[in-house]
Amino acid sequence: MSDKVLYQCPVCGLHYESEETAKECEAYCTQHNGCSLDITKLSVERSEANKKE
Repeated sequence: MSDKVLYQCPVCGLHYESEETAKECEAYCTQHNGCSLDITKLSVERSEANKKE
């Protein structure tokens, strides 16, 4: 189990290691009613998926 602190976008639910990135995601999701591929590629979920490929 990791003790790493993660920050979640309250709009889409993705998790980030950086609070700043989570806030950028939230702002983008709110403004565009969808996710930015450039931001979501930084998500913990995407990193985990890359490890499995």
